[in-house]
Amino acid sequence: MAVLFVAAGMPLPVLYLIQARANMLPVLHTACGDGKCEPPENVSSCPADCPGVTTPAMCGEEPHSDPAGDAVAWGSAPEHRVSSAAECCERCVAHAASPKNAKRPCNSWVFCYMPHCWSLDNGNTHTFGECWLKWQTNPRQPLYGQRGKYTETFRRRNWDKHLTGKMPDGSPRNLSVPTHVPWTGGVLGTLVQYPRVTWSTDIEGIMISSAGERIVPWRAWESRKQNLARGVKAELIP
Repeated sequence: MAVLFVAAGMPLPVLYLIQARANMLPVLHTACGDGKCEPPENVSSCPADCPGVTTPAMCGEEPHSDPAGDAVAWGSAPEHRVSSAAECCERCVAHAASPKNAKRPCNSWVFCYMPHCWSLDNGNTHTFGECWLKWQTNPRQPLYGQRGKYTETFRRRNWDKHLTGKMPDGSPRNLSVPTHVPWTGGVLGTLVQYPRVTWSTDIEGIMISSAGERIVPWRAWESRKQNLARGVKAELIP
């Protein structure tokens, strides 16, 4: 193996490129934003791609998404915290399989993979491990609260949502709006087209896909009439 002398502080991708060429190793070509979370990318350096899909296909995982539905297990409760998205999906599957949950079986799940997961409900502080299990009335028409990348307009509108308050340990809460939805989740059995089709969340939570689809989110706290008035499609109202 060739011995290399490199400058201190040289970026990891450059070091890898030099080492790869010296040892005739294949050169890794990664680009933040290509939909693949590959080394040296991580959730800090490339929130657009990471953490990526980490669950089996049946989980219907879409990174940077917050599937909607009625909560059947509150992720903020200590007993509903898990260590990974895969474990959260497993909890959803187990909930659905239990006869006692036959009326409202879990069919969608949401996992917080960041130390502090930003959200619009700024009265709450969501932290790593939260696993929310939910029930949607028609999973064939899956509902989402937010998806993909936040537009700059959205970020400016909500810039101060988590700049005050306290973390669970008592430390000051100081989190600006991230570039992407800091949650991952899925609707069981849904065929996900990520990363071929990506989404962004704009003002008022309107979600727009790279394929041109535009979805106005259903709000559980509004009446059917109010949802329709905002532009929610009738088939998306439970």
